[in-house]
Amino acid sequence: MIREPRCKVFRYKNLVIKTHPEVYEPAEDTFQLLEVLNVSKGDRVLEVGTGCGIIALVCAEAGANVVCSDINPYAVELTRRNYSLNKTCLKGDFEVRQGDLFSVLKPFEQFDVIIFNPPYLPTKVDDIVGGSGWFDIAVSGGRDGFGVVKRFIKDVHRFLAKNGCVYFVFSSLSDKSKLEQILSKTNFKFKVLLTRNYNDEQLDVYRLFFLTTC
Repeated sequence: MIREPRCKVFRYKNLVIKTHPEVYEPAEDTFQLLEVLNVSKGDRVLEVGTGCGIIALVCAEAGANVVCSDINPYAVELTRRNYSLNKTCLKGDFEVRQGDLFSVLKPFEQFDVIIFNPPYLPTKVDDIVGGSGWFDIAVSGGRDGFGVVKRFIKDVHRFLAKNGCVYFVFSSLSDKSKLEQILSKTNFKFKVLLTRNYNDEQLDVYRLFFLTTC
């Protein structure tokens, strides 16, 4: 499925990462999330929408036991290839699954850390790139930017361990007050860990945790 001549390769610290035109390429949001991510040896980690797998691989390199997933079959195969390229660097378990959001999980599975760099861009019909459609799925958050984010926030508590936390990225191109209104209806507290401005948007990395967590 993956055509090697069309793939680019780059290094991130000790990791060698391949990309593919049908898979979201690591960008500012990816590296901003990596900058604040706190994962320890033995943590159970879930990354939703893994793309090329770079975040999941960083977690496994730190000794976490990782499950990562993507709806995009190109992303799943690419992540498996990147795992093969880097497996000697990894200290934790690593598993890749294909599916939409939490559909890949069993009802009893829980994680200490859940990570998601979601499709957050408000997208009108004129904004759709087309082609295979995988790029649009990776970036489009629907008309208001909340199409996927709302679904994620609604269900993520079911798979988060009692003292666990959730990391996700949000863009100022969507309505921040609406996001925080949605969060106010959950059992989560939240904190913005890192804010950066990039040309026409501001990106925030949020950390969610249960109200009972110290």
